[in-house]
Amino acid sequence: MAATRAAEAAYRTLAAEQPPRAIHTEREHRHWKRVLEHFMAKPEAEMTAAEERYAETVALLIEAYEKRRYPLPAVSSAEVLAELMAAHRLKQKELADVFGSEAAVSYALHGKRSLTVDQIRKLAAKFHVSPAVFV
Repeated sequence: MAATRAAEAAYRTLAAEQPPRAIHTEREHRHWKRVLEHFMAKPEAEMTAAEERYAETVALLIEAYEKRRYPLPAVSSAEVLAELMAAHRLKQKELADVFGSEAAVSYALHGKRSLTVDQIRKLAAKFHVSPAVFV
């Protein structure tokens, strides 16, 4: 309990020195990226709990700004699959075990069939990605 209070006090001290706040401009974005880079340059074993929490807060603010400022276009599961296949230099026949046949792979790649939950699980495991990338 005392350690928790000490960590909370240390966090409040960090936050008081440079209060984290919403990012609205490119200048603020560059500033907070430098702040985060400062913390990320420290070896993980040397980071205090307060520094980790502060860096996490700053990262969330940066992420929120970047999502607003640089929105990513929505992509289909077929586009994600095609990109992952290209990155791993895979041919359709090499995914037949996931889909049941080469034809089923082709249908998925051309958007003629949606991916099933089972296929999504297998693809996520095969490519070492979150299943969410296919949704």
